[in-house]
Order: sequence, then C-alpha cells, then structure tokens
Amino acid sequence: MKEKFYYISEVSKILELPSHILRYWEKELNFKIMRDQKGNRIYTQNDIEILKNVKKMIYSEGLRIKGVKRKLREKKLESNKEYVKLLKKILKKIKEIKKCLQ
Repeated sequence: MKEKFYYISEVSKILELPSHILRYWEKELNFKIMRDQKGNRIYTQNDIEILKNVKKMIYSEGLRIKGVKRKLREKKLESNKEYVKLLKKILKKIKEIKKCLQ
C-alpha cells in the first residue's frame, strides 16, 4: 500500500493548529520534515502522530518546549533500549542455531 503524504495546510486542519505553530515546532524540536521538489513540507502519518503527541504535551499537560524536548529524548532513549534488547535476543537465537548446526 502506498503511503499518503500531507501538506502543511492539511496537517494544520487535522491538528486544528495554525501552520506557523507547526513550523515553529519543527524548528524548535528539530523535526526533519520531508520536502517535495518545490520545497513544500510533506508530512507522513507518523509525523502527524508525533505532532499530535506534542500538541497533547503542550496543551493538555502544560509542558513548554523545553519539557517536550526532554520527554521526546526520553522516549527515544527508551525506544533505543527496546531495540537493543530485541537485537540481543535475535543474536542469542542466532548463536543457538549456529551451535545446533555445528
């Protein structure tokens, strides 16, 4: 299935936020948003989910940009740790299989 992309005006409507807020968050939170050939921002569904989460942190939880940065960093570290755990499990299984084949 082909992934759908959204322009900033569409994302602005989806999130019910002005586009200048999205551009500000992109700059302040160092988001890497793809661009089309004309330089227009194009968002993926994953980008929109992240922005929904940021909106929740700011508008519902009362965090400022600095707090959002910290939370996003923590989530990234947590996700990296889970990834490393998974890789270690896979490596262990490979070693078991290798042992059986010898």
